[in-house]
Amino acid sequence: MSGIRYRLKKRLIRLKTYRRKGFGEHSSNAIDLITNVFGAKLHYYAFRDLQQTRGLAVRLLKASCKSSAISAGRANFLKEEILNLKRGKDVDRLIFRLMNYYQVKKPVFIGNGLGYTKAYMAKVDSRIKLCCIGDCLKNEEINSKIFNRQLQINNIESIQFCEVKDVDFIVISNMASVEDIELFKTNYAQILGRSSILVFQNMNRNSVLLDTWKTLKHSREFDFHLNMHSVGILISIDNTEK
Repeated sequence: MSGIRYRLKKRLIRLKTYRRKGFGEHSSNAIDLITNVFGAKLHYYAFRDLQQTRGLAVRLLKASCKSSAISAGRANFLKEEILNLKRGKDVDRLIFRLMNYYQVKKPVFIGNGLGYTKAYMAKVDSRIKLCCIGDCLKNEEINSKIFNRQLQINNIESIQFCEVKDVDFIVISNMASVEDIELFKTNYAQILGRSSILVFQNMNRNSVLLDTWKTLKHSREFDFHLNMHSVGILISIDNTEK
């Protein structure tokens, strides 16, 4: 988390508000977020196993890349996933902390491929179902080794957009398909609950995702946004004092 905290201070915490005067970077909600999520020095027991298994996931994906049976396009996709794994520890831990602090009840992950971030999301509370949109459960062999056998995760379910509503936490990965990103962009108001958090993961590596971030951060549905270059966070809090 140190890298993220440094970038936050360096960028002067780019929190902005659009509809409520005083509900920006100096509001009690923003200060609460920075103090109790970004500034917290708590270490969670789950982080140890998740970090160790991250290395296993990298090795499995590298082995898949070397297979003569996969296409060049698939190999490039796997290399992008490996890059996410190698660089994504701080962001994954941030997502875990956000979900834990806000006591999320209806989380959704949108993305294709392994999507190791799902492991962090699922580990927050094994009693809560994590819904996945995309082909993120497609590679049954690797998913079974990583999520089921190694991490003992059994609360991830694949669903369609038409099945979700009143969602309070969504992560959209740079590995999500263009179709899924566009579909969310069009229908987000019907998908999100009145209080919700939306995380754009590695948006600087996906032009469609970055454009969606640029559009939605101006939406009146959200109270403020946090921009950390590769990660964008939009937050809407219901029944806040003005």
